[in-house]
Amino acid sequence: MNLDPRTPEELLAECLSWPPSRYLGVTRDWLVEQVAEQGEDAIGKWLHSYFYEKLKPSFLDPHRHCVIPDHWKDARRLIEENDRLLVSGGNRSGKSCFSAYHLTHLMMEKPESRVACFSMTAASSVRDQQPAVFHFLPSEFKQIKKTKVTNVNYSQKNGFTDGTFILPNGSQCWFMNYAQQPDILEGFEGDLIWFDELVPHHWVETAEYRLVTRRASRGTGKLLITVTPITGWTPVVNDYVAGVRVAETRAAGLLEKAPSPPGCPGGHMPYIGECVKERSAVIWFHTEMNPWQSPEEMKRTLSGESTVAVRLRAYGWCEKTSGNWFPKFSAAHVVSPEDVPEGGTNYLCTDPAGSRNWSALWVRVTGDGKIYVYREWPDLETYGEWAIPGEKAGGTLGPAQKPEGRGINEYKELFLELEDGEKIEERFIDPRAGGSTQATKEGGVTLIDLLADEPNEMWFSPAPGLNVDQGIQQINEALSYNVDEPVTCVNEPRLYVSSACGNLIDCLQNVSSVGADKNKWKDFIDVLRYIITADVAHVDDQTYASAGGGSY
Repeated sequence: MNLDPRTPEELLAECLSWPPSRYLGVTRDWLVEQVAEQGEDAIGKWLHSYFYEKLKPSFLDPHRHCVIPDHWKDARRLIEENDRLLVSGGNRSGKSCFSAYHLTHLMMEKPESRVACFSMTAASSVRDQQPAVFHFLPSEFKQIKKTKVTNVNYSQKNGFTDGTFILPNGSQCWFMNYAQQPDILEGFEGDLIWFDELVPHHWVETAEYRLVTRRASRGTGKLLITVTPITGWTPVVNDYVAGVRVAETRAAGLLEKAPSPPGCPGGHMPYIGECVKERSAVIWFHTEMNPWQSPEEMKRTLSGESTVAVRLRAYGWCEKTSGNWFPKFSAAHVVSPEDVPEGGTNYLCTDPAGSRNWSALWVRVTGDGKIYVYREWPDLETYGEWAIPGEKAGGTLGPAQKPEGRGINEYKELFLELEDGEKIEERFIDPRAGGSTQATKEGGVTLIDLLADEPNEMWFSPAPGLNVDQGIQQINEALSYNVDEPVTCVNEPRLYVSSACGNLIDCLQNVSSVGADKNKWKDFIDVLRYIITADVAHVDDQTYASAGGGSY
């Protein structure tokens, strides 16, 4: 018995007005083919079932029956496996819909969850974020009565009353914006904070400290950032994309003949990336993946645009234009402290300063010629960042640069304490600072001379005085490998950095020619280039052994 009086053509027309139809493969051409093969009655029954059992429920109760694209599934997996996720998407790629879907499911699955959603302004929150979240709430909560706990009151004009709502299980969501002061987060313990579009870097820094408690106690404490990077390479984008290792790619229909970014085969764009920063990931939402967006319309809109614009608007990909010195540095160069080989030859290099802390690196060279930076001072975990993003592209001073008033003997004691009996083959120092003459009672002596004095005589060699460009080139050579091929014994870098060296990693990601010598990320790079240009090598018992001679 036909339960719907409409003809298959009428039913199809209504089906096609529901956006997921394109994703589920229902088109008018498909229907014509099926009618020819199976007859009109059979197709009418199929459409009736499709409309009432699949399509209509997906809109009446999207929380339970929404069509879930594959890239949403991948994004949920990534945010469950990591603490931080950047979703960099093309225009109309579904970033906000995914985020609203994810946070409503988190609030339902984890009773008493606390979620904060940030938008550019209060108006954009009411216009964009709040309707998306309301759409994905379970249908029975959209008209639920207010109780001592439950409070869900929404209107299209004003959004959620007081910018918040509470579900029956005690989970609560707040809507905020960047026009407010960051201290609005003080005292907040969050299971999830969602930053949407153009989030200032200081908001992200503040949010990190509001997530740690629930990260430890509930396994949540997640940071989700969604952005179409139309303003370019912001500090937030840099935190995730600088040095990213492209783990997966997807075919790019709008760029089939255009050059692909590093790590992508021809005609592909990045899809999932492994960040240098621990427990962080990035996923690129391609507009073509969105089942509710017409790819044909996007293609027409971008017709005639440059490759750069297409990459940005359709694939969420932007390039850093300020000229990072080490474009190949990525997660492939970062190893855990446990993976640094125990055997090898150790070296120390330092860059002294009077107006800031000295910076120092320890490296270990193994028998196969690989170089591992295994320690830094001051380290990120203990002293904080060496440099932080600021209004200027060259960054601003971080807390680790703040001088602590140490004298030369105190630095020697510090180095020996950190080394804890390690054999150091040779120590290097900035040749300008180490060789500069200082006035003493005995006359003019160099810093190298003072370091060699008692107590704790410590002998330093001046590092090679090569210019900066030569040092950068040699570091890039040590980092180099074919990023388009798997890392193997015949395709691997020579230089690795322990994940314990967070400040060096930050500097490798951020340093550029911007600000010249005033670039705040440059100091640790100077120390690294002194080491690399010193041509450090592994030394064993045979290195200096005498060789047998012949006779006449």
